[in-house]
Amino acid sequence: MKTTEDSATSGPLAGLRIIDISTYVAGPSSTMTLAQLGAEVIRIDPIGGATDTRRLPLDSHGNSLYWAGLNKAKKSVEIDISSPEGRELVTALVAAPGTSNGIVVTNAVGQRWLSYEALSERRLDLIQVHITGRSDGKPAVDYTVNCEVGLPFLTGPVDFERPVNHVLPAWDLLTGVQAALAVVSADRVRTMTGKGQLVTVSLADVAVATMAHLGFVADVVVNGRGRRREGNYLYGSYGSDFATADGQRVMIVALTERHWRNLVEMTGLTETIAALERSLNVDLAEEESRYQYREVLSALLSSWFGQRSFEDVTRGLDASKVLWGTYRTVEDLVTNPNSLMHATDLMVDVDQPGIGRFPVPRPVLDFSGWNDGQPAPAAVLGQHTDEVLREALGFDEHHLADLRSRSVIGGRR
Repeated sequence: MKTTEDSATSGPLAGLRIIDISTYVAGPSSTMTLAQLGAEVIRIDPIGGATDTRRLPLDSHGNSLYWAGLNKAKKSVEIDISSPEGRELVTALVAAPGTSNGIVVTNAVGQRWLSYEALSERRLDLIQVHITGRSDGKPAVDYTVNCEVGLPFLTGPVDFERPVNHVLPAWDLLTGVQAALAVVSADRVRTMTGKGQLVTVSLADVAVATMAHLGFVADVVVNGRGRRREGNYLYGSYGSDFATADGQRVMIVALTERHWRNLVEMTGLTETIAALERSLNVDLAEEESRYQYREVLSALLSSWFGQRSFEDVTRGLDASKVLWGTYRTVEDLVTNPNSLMHATDLMVDVDQPGIGRFPVPRPVLDFSGWNDGQPAPAAVLGQHTDEVLREALGFDEHHLADLRSRSVIGGRR
């Protein structure tokens, strides 16, 4: 159980300052995670904002809900990074003294002034996490990486010949997690040794490594062929989707022998399955056998589901302790009180400046000794420009006014 002794503005990473010079998903998701855990994350944008500050979805006034989602709890600073003076300001922020400073996360490409070599000349113990598309230097984004690892040929209906892209930017998000881990790991090394370092991570490497971790690569090398498209069947075990009599759909997974036994008993197929096992000379308590005969088993099970209402089906599934889930639309996720979104206290309504009030998630890491309090919204673009330059670099109002008059900085006055 969480304590209420700690301040809601603290956190496991309180005191750590990170300069975020990244756009789109991987970098911003990484630094958002760190910010939610208490780090002071300062996002640097060019005057008027980077391209992702206007990315869909938008509200009716053109404000980016995407921006609000991935930049929660950060500070926002606008600087003309195309000018030498603006670049010097960013460099000074990155190289600011202090044991918890000198950390930058970026996915910038071709910016010599932002390179580890250039920045480390100003701070020897600099930590830089650099996110790239491919480790060979070629540009890439999530969807150009995903098409190359084979998954689109495994996604979609069995009889569909074209590749099917999934909509989740999985490689961006996984890379973001790796980048966040890189920050805290490098900071720990620096604390112990006094040395900074450059950590690079590419979307393509994360994708290939994940395919190898999950056995996709070894399957081809050892068995001579890769996995094939199987629709909604669960690979390697028994899982399938079923329609109920009133047109709803559920996903059933019999991952263990107990799950399978409970599913068979619930559907009244005990004798039928026993006869099938005798005729096929197999033991369907074995996971591999259930996978091998998945189509036959689904044909037998579909009748039970198709003859019952969704309410009756879910009541039986809950009573039998079978693994199951309901197919929902995104609208259902948000509005249905029985959805995953409403099952815990993860979501809290927060006022987002310029947009309004909507649910925002707390950190998904639940620390027993830390009260994470009210989630912080995303900043308005440039909201903290003066505050950051004043606190981090000691600029006074005259200096700030001069920089703004020459369009070196933007943000609120």
